[in-house]
Amino acid sequence: MITYSLSEIPFSIPKSFLTVTSRNASGSHRLLYGTSSRRVLPGGAGRADPAHYFELVLVREGREVPYTWVAHPHRIDLTAQDGGTLVLTFADAETLVFEAQGVRLRLVPCKSFPTHWRPAEDTLAVVDWAGRSTHLLRSAPGGYVQITPQPAQKDYPPGYAADFGVIDFSAPSGAFRYRLYEDFWREPFPSVQAALTARLSEYETWLEKIPVVGERYRAAAEQAWFILWNGQVPASGCLTRPSIFMSKFWMNAVWAWDNCFNALAVAQADPELAWNHLLLFFDHQDPNGMVPDMIFEPDVLYQFTKPPIHGWTVFKLVEKIGLEVSRPYLAQLYEPLGRLARWWYTFRDFDGDGMCQYHHGNDSGWDNSSMFDQGYPTEGSDLAAHLVLECEGLAYMAGVLGRPHEAAEWQRKAETQLADLLRLQVKDDRFFSPLDGQDSAAETRSLLNYIPMVLGHRLPDAVRKALAHDLGPDGSFLTPYGLATEALDSPKYEPDGYWRGPIWGPSTHMIFDGLVDAGETDLAETVARRFCDLCVKTPGFWENYDAQTGVGLRCPAYSWTAAAFLEMAVWLNR
Repeated sequence: MITYSLSEIPFSIPKSFLTVTSRNASGSHRLLYGTSSRRVLPGGAGRADPAHYFELVLVREGREVPYTWVAHPHRIDLTAQDGGTLVLTFADAETLVFEAQGVRLRLVPCKSFPTHWRPAEDTLAVVDWAGRSTHLLRSAPGGYVQITPQPAQKDYPPGYAADFGVIDFSAPSGAFRYRLYEDFWREPFPSVQAALTARLSEYETWLEKIPVVGERYRAAAEQAWFILWNGQVPASGCLTRPSIFMSKFWMNAVWAWDNCFNALAVAQADPELAWNHLLLFFDHQDPNGMVPDMIFEPDVLYQFTKPPIHGWTVFKLVEKIGLEVSRPYLAQLYEPLGRLARWWYTFRDFDGDGMCQYHHGNDSGWDNSSMFDQGYPTEGSDLAAHLVLECEGLAYMAGVLGRPHEAAEWQRKAETQLADLLRLQVKDDRFFSPLDGQDSAAETRSLLNYIPMVLGHRLPDAVRKALAHDLGPDGSFLTPYGLATEALDSPKYEPDGYWRGPIWGPSTHMIFDGLVDAGETDLAETVARRFCDLCVKTPGFWENYDAQTGVGLRCPAYSWTAAAFLEMAVWLNR
């Protein structure tokens, strides 16, 4: 059974937004209970983060006792200084339950609450206006929940904040429940032991489906697989289907290409989750055919989009789980995916040359890549490569669904797109990405112009060899940890520059996949091995990594990093 750092991975379970972490903004060493949902008052009511609920405190004879903890997938064990323990687990997706020995639990609110009341003798209800919720705090039978007044916190406007204090549970066991609406707690008090048994069983069932990797990567694979379990959230609000957040820290949403990598990683374990994760964005497709940039519980953002990698994803999903299982989902996806492809050619090709354009780096997924320093609109060579595979995927889907004429049309479109890309955006056997209406581009050393490697065997030999050379040991991108997103000798390289230097899982995965398809197996193995070794060296599966030191950067517990690692580790094992 794995253990993990609560600063790298929050304690949570599938279908829950609730979290317990050691990343405490107050600077305290106490664990923090809160939510990964963005269904909170924007900006909060004052300085408090509305997504933070309570700090967990252990007390003995009324005094706080420092503690340490060990986190498992199904439980957290707290050990107090000089003795005393507390075990914490989920009774259900909206309820945490605990049992203590030798200490009692105290909750310290992270903000003031405007009102509270007692719906039952053993229960305290607290209105969390900024957190858009009500907390039901309940003691085990025979006990009670007590508020000890403290000086009022100043995070509510005058006249709105009640004097509030710390909350103590008199009994060794208790529970706290999140509710979106005012509610009573009608069912019996949950059994801690039954909850522990149920959560352990759920995790062990998931663990039985872990992809097979070599011994070298087994421990890291279990952590990656746990992150893909832990990061699942329910259908709720704008999340019209069960999904996987990028992280339950602050990147707590789903973006319109991140979802594709996560779908691949969980496809064999849960085909329905994989396909639903892909279909989620088409539930929100705009009238013109564009899909939104990101989705989280209360909102959908359309100001940007993401690269069309669905065709690439479809081929891989069918390869993983088979055509018969995939067929019903292909039937759901085909029409909306066709609308998305037509949107690119209708709304993002101003000069009509067949090469579509990005209006911002965010559209590419490479937000601040140096490729975009020249300005916009930019005809991304990577975008054209993705559209080749998008149209091929549509041709395949049309054939499966018994639409041969449409299949032929999409295949011709794919071939035309490939020919246009090779004719208009290759110089010295390497790709470039000009501004719309131009035939040359400002010099860039971004890895983004090497993403067309994903075309694999479709590339001419000279282009394939040139790309492989630059991506290999004699080039400027490969480090001991993988492929930097900006050449190491570029004046624009930044160690923590987001897409201007650090190593990312998705860029590594797509280039690796293209190398395999192109027959560049030795280089593919080198790229995969270095990235997988990086994930072992630096636990936590970070959003990106310093390309020269391997240090994890930005948001930890990042699910698409875990997904990319698993895909490459499985291939290495084969």
